[in-house]
Amino acid sequence: MTIEINLNTVVDCSHLSIQPDGDEYTIGDPHTGEFLRVPEVAVDVIKLLDGHSTITEATDILKKKYDDDIDVLDFASTLLEYKLVLSIDGEVLNPQVKREPSRVLVQLGRFFYSSPALILYSISFFIIIFLLFTQPKLTPHYKDIFVFQAIGLSTLNLMVVSYLLIAIHEFGHVLAAAKEQVISRVRLNLRMVFLVAETDMTGLWSRPKSKRYVPYLAGMAWDVVIILACLLMQLYSSNQLVIDYAKLIVYICIVKFIWQFIIYLRTDMYYVVSNWKNTSALHENGIMYLRKKFLKKETPLWNDLPKYEQKNAVWFGYLYLVGAFVAAGQFLLFRLPPSIYGITIVIKNVVANDFYSYYFWDSIIVLGVTLIQLVTWLLGFRTLWRERKERRAVAQA
Repeated sequence: MTIEINLNTVVDCSHLSIQPDGDEYTIGDPHTGEFLRVPEVAVDVIKLLDGHSTITEATDILKKKYDDDIDVLDFASTLLEYKLVLSIDGEVLNPQVKREPSRVLVQLGRFFYSSPALILYSISFFIIIFLLFTQPKLTPHYKDIFVFQAIGLSTLNLMVVSYLLIAIHEFGHVLAAAKEQVISRVRLNLRMVFLVAETDMTGLWSRPKSKRYVPYLAGMAWDVVIILACLLMQLYSSNQLVIDYAKLIVYICIVKFIWQFIIYLRTDMYYVVSNWKNTSALHENGIMYLRKKFLKKETPLWNDLPKYEQKNAVWFGYLYLVGAFVAAGQFLLFRLPPSIYGITIVIKNVVANDFYSYYFWDSIIVLGVTLIQLVTWLLGFRTLWRERKERRAVAQA
């Protein structure tokens, strides 16, 4: 249903958050995840669209302040298009939108990301560095992923433990966001060809810049505590199975921790850098620059970007380009060939051995794990495909 507004309409945008970001402001609804970058005059418009004044009244007030005609009606229509209007003439537009996170999540977030907890995470990081330098035997090795002699069982075990650690990491983001009264959601997505789990915390743009860092780093903070606990288990446990699992977890967590610094794949550190640089679309702007520079495509939006956004887009664009070649080479040379070889061996074992053979069932487990990973990759691809369709629809509009 199309909603029409006119000069006599009373528009309510009082629910929108307003945060200064550099020379502009980020305004939006933290509960729907819709945000816009606007100049200061737009902030004045939003403050007047309080659910009491008509658009005409707001226009008259702004004309006295700026000694110029401000098109409040057009801006209100834009806010309506981006679903940033709470109500029109007293009628709430989206009453079904959930506007508060679970109280349980909020309380857990306040506990796990309190000031003492953050100090504990920081100390844990430095203890890990100390242990790895002073205890060389604790250095993780790729052989640590093989907890069992059976390849199939070790592969299944690796997948289960990895997925569990990923879930813990993402739940850390959820709790830290809830502490800031922001609703988040976890989903699968792709970064180039790599499957990732990600927590959508777009609502954090409604919070002050300094309040966003902890939610962005929340998962890594939990990774640090897990690594430290497992290193201590290796030092003081006498149970070999416990030690083997501790080695496996340390290996997975350290690999994941290093992964977060590959910012061109939009990892946790990417959002830290974006927040630091006051840019909400570092990745998108970087891609726009590459299309303009190398594909000579018309990019009218580029000229509308502030100078500091263009400057950030240039260095990130080149970083992304180099990273794309590195990622493609890593995938084609180090991931795809052994995967194809391994699946070939597994299929041969299934065909060559009978139903009661150990090698038959070990290979079946490997095939099952491969199938599960393929399904999750397709789920990530579906998310990526939907995002691209939405961006194309917005661009065409």
